[in-house]
Amino acid sequence: MRDILPLVVAAIPDEESAATTTALAWTLAAGPSLSARAECLEVRDGVLWLRAADAQAQAAINSISGDLCRALNRTLPSNLNRPPLRRIAFLP
Repeated sequence: MRDILPLVVAAIPDEESAATTTALAWTLAAGPSLSARAECLEVRDGVLWLRAADAQAQAAINSISGDLCRALNRTLPSNLNRPPLRRIAFLP
């Protein structure tokens, strides 16, 4: 699946590329059920900002956040000029 991501990124306009790529990587890393319970907002300074649907979704993501960060760092293309993801945080 990782080999497909650069092709998808190439088809996305530059101004939308980083956000769309991050959202797609989030869906791949978290899986369909968990990713549907949190909206991927942005990546800033090594932090993935999400908006969780509810406290249970936030707790589920927090419990595996290290694994999710590692999966996202493996999945995201290295040409996004961004530091590696270090943590996941939530906005209300």
